[in-house]
Amino acid sequence: MFEWTKGSAYTAICTLYANNITLNNNAAYYLDEVRWCQIGIDSKSLLVAIKPVTKEEIDLKLVNLNHIHKISHGKGYLRISNKAVIDDISKLLKKPLNGEKFTVNYDEVNKMLIVDLNKQL
Repeated sequence: MFEWTKGSAYTAICTLYANNITLNNNAAYYLDEVRWCQIGIDSKSLLVAIKPVTKEEIDLKLVNLNHIHKISHGKGYLRISNKAVIDDISKLLKKPLNGEKFTVNYDEVNKMLIVDLNKQL
Protein backbone atom coordinates (compact mmCIF):
# COMPACT_ATOMS: atom_id res chain seq x y z
CA MET A 1 0.00 0.00 0.00
CA PHE A 2 1.33 3.44 -0.94
CA GLU A 3 1.65 6.18 1.61
CA TRP A 4 1.36 9.51 -0.18
CA THR A 5 3.93 12.17 0.67
CA LYS A 6 2.97 15.69 1.56
CA GLY A 7 3.27 18.11 -1.35
CA SER A 8 3.84 21.84 -1.42
CA ALA A 9 2.19 22.74 -4.74
CA TYR A 10 -0.54 24.70 -2.95
CA THR A 11 1.27 25.64 0.27
CA ALA A 12 1.92 29.32 0.93
CA ILE A 13 5.55 29.61 2.07
CA CYS A 14 7.69 32.45 3.35
CA THR A 15 11.47 32.09 3.18
CA LEU A 16 13.57 34.33 5.39
CA TYR A 17 17.03 35.17 4.11
CA ALA A 18 19.71 37.40 5.65
CA ASN A 19 18.48 40.45 3.68
CA ASN A 20 14.94 39.77 2.56
CA ILE A 21 11.60 38.06 2.90
CA THR A 22 10.60 35.96 -0.10
CA LEU A 23 7.08 34.67 -0.64
CA ASN A 24 6.37 31.82 -3.02
CA ASN A 25 3.71 32.12 -5.72
CA ASN A 26 0.93 30.81 -3.46
CA ALA A 27 1.61 33.46 -0.80
CA ALA A 28 2.41 36.19 -3.36
CA TYR A 29 -1.06 35.75 -4.86
CA TYR A 30 -2.54 37.89 -2.07
CA LEU A 31 -0.15 40.78 -2.78
CA ASP A 32 -0.19 40.50 -6.56
CA GLU A 33 -1.83 43.86 -7.22
CA VAL A 34 0.17 46.01 -4.79
CA ARG A 35 3.70 47.41 -4.74
CA TRP A 36 3.96 48.33 -1.05
CA CYS A 37 3.21 46.72 2.28
CA GLN A 38 3.49 47.15 6.03
CA ILE A 39 5.21 44.56 8.20
CA GLY A 40 4.26 43.97 11.81
CA ILE A 41 5.90 41.65 14.32
CA ASP A 42 4.08 40.07 17.27
CA SER A 43 6.99 39.05 19.49
CA LYS A 44 4.79 37.22 22.04
CA SER A 45 3.04 34.96 19.52
CA LEU A 46 6.00 34.80 17.10
CA LEU A 47 3.91 36.02 14.18
CA VAL A 48 4.81 38.36 11.33
CA ALA A 49 2.05 40.21 9.49
CA ILE A 50 2.47 41.43 5.93
CA LYS A 51 -0.31 43.86 5.08
CA PRO A 52 -0.75 45.18 1.54
CA VAL A 53 -0.86 48.95 1.09
CA THR A 54 -2.44 50.47 -2.00
CA LYS A 55 -1.23 53.55 -3.85
CA GLU A 56 -4.49 55.25 -2.88
CA GLU A 57 -3.76 54.66 0.83
CA ILE A 58 -0.31 56.18 0.36
CA ASP A 59 -1.61 59.16 -1.66
CA LEU A 60 -4.30 59.87 0.94
CA LYS A 61 -1.72 59.44 3.73
CA LEU A 62 -3.86 56.79 5.43
CA VAL A 63 -0.71 54.96 6.50
CA ASN A 64 2.48 56.19 8.11
CA LEU A 65 4.97 56.49 5.24
CA ASN A 66 7.79 55.45 7.61
CA HIS A 67 6.14 52.01 7.87
CA ILE A 68 6.00 51.27 4.13
CA HIS A 69 8.12 48.54 2.48
CA LYS A 70 8.56 48.14 -1.26
CA ILE A 71 7.57 44.84 -2.82
CA SER A 72 9.57 43.47 -5.76
CA HIS A 73 7.64 41.04 -7.94
CA GLY A 74 9.41 38.23 -9.75
CA LYS A 75 8.14 35.36 -11.82
CA GLY A 76 6.51 33.04 -9.29
CA TYR A 77 7.58 34.92 -6.15
CA LEU A 78 7.77 38.31 -4.48
CA ARG A 79 10.45 39.81 -2.31
CA ILE A 80 10.55 42.42 0.42
CA SER A 81 14.13 43.57 1.01
CA ASN A 82 14.76 45.06 4.43
CA LYS A 83 17.74 44.00 6.51
CA ALA A 84 16.46 45.78 9.64
CA VAL A 85 13.25 43.71 9.64
CA ILE A 86 15.21 40.50 9.12
CA ASP A 87 17.55 41.47 11.97
CA ASP A 88 14.53 42.01 14.25
CA ILE A 89 13.12 38.60 13.35
CA SER A 90 16.54 37.00 13.74
CA LYS A 91 16.87 38.45 17.25
CA LEU A 92 13.38 37.26 18.10
CA LEU A 93 14.22 33.71 16.98
CA LYS A 94 17.70 33.93 18.52
CA LYS A 95 19.39 32.63 15.37
CA PRO A 96 20.67 33.91 12.04
CA LEU A 97 18.32 33.53 9.09
CA ASN A 98 19.56 31.98 5.89
CA GLY A 99 16.75 30.40 3.94
CA GLU A 100 14.46 29.21 6.73
CA LYS A 101 10.94 28.44 5.50
CA PHE A 102 7.72 29.10 7.37
CA THR A 103 4.04 28.57 6.65
CA VAL A 104 1.88 31.51 5.66
CA ASN A 105 -1.86 31.96 6.16
CA TYR A 106 -4.14 34.66 4.83
CA ASP A 107 -6.20 36.50 7.44
CA GLU A 108 -9.47 37.25 5.61
CA VAL A 109 -10.77 39.56 8.33
CA ASN A 110 -7.71 41.84 8.47
CA LYS A 111 -6.69 41.30 4.82
CA MET A 112 -3.06 40.39 5.53
CA LEU A 113 -0.65 37.49 5.38
CA ILE A 114 0.44 35.94 8.66
CA VAL A 115 3.83 34.19 8.83
CA ASP A 116 3.91 31.78 11.76
CA LEU A 117 7.47 31.67 13.09
CA ASN A 118 6.43 28.73 15.28
CA LYS A 119 5.88 26.58 12.18
CA GLN A 120 9.19 26.21 10.41
CA LEU A 121 9.11 23.78 7.50
